[in-house]
Amino acid sequence: MIHALAAAVLVLAVLTVLNLMVGLGIVRRLRAHAERLDALDGFAGGPPPSLEPGDRAAEFLPGIDLPARTLVGFFSPSCAPCEELVPRFAELAATMPREQVVAVIAGLPGEAEPMRALLDPVATVFAGEPDGGQPARAFKVEVFPKVFLVDDRRTVLAAGHDLAGVTAVARG
Repeated sequence: MIHALAAAVLVLAVLTVLNLMVGLGIVRRLRAHAERLDALDGFAGGPPPSLEPGDRAAEFLPGIDLPARTLVGFFSPSCAPCEELVPRFAELAATMPREQVVAVIAGLPGEAEPMRALLDPVATVFAGEPDGGQPARAFKVEVFPKVFLVDDRRTVLAAGHDLAGVTAVARG
């Protein structure tokens, strides 16, 4: 009886040590995986930096000049916050001359159609590239939605992931 009890305690101890080793191995793998993901993303802890007020956007389409106080919005059909922001962006755009509003829809042409239908009447719309293409690179946009107000030299006057700050500057 004592031998059986000692054997059971020994088996339990071995299983506990094995469980601890497997658990530590899993934690180590999860840490390594998180580090690799952070390195791939390039922006652990928050979105990557895009242009901020005072920065100047690169020329995003040759021959396209932006008038003063141009509203520029970047959206993606696969982005829930974008789906919520596009109607409000369109409302703000409707209060501005159409030539002072640019909307960039990052997505395949078929995906972009519902957003395009809403934005076409009030903005110049660029769509069809999954990452937003050259306009997104010019404004350093990697996370959607992103909205800018720029002057005629493409200097950012206001920027944000919503319309709060942009609206205040646009109307001010």
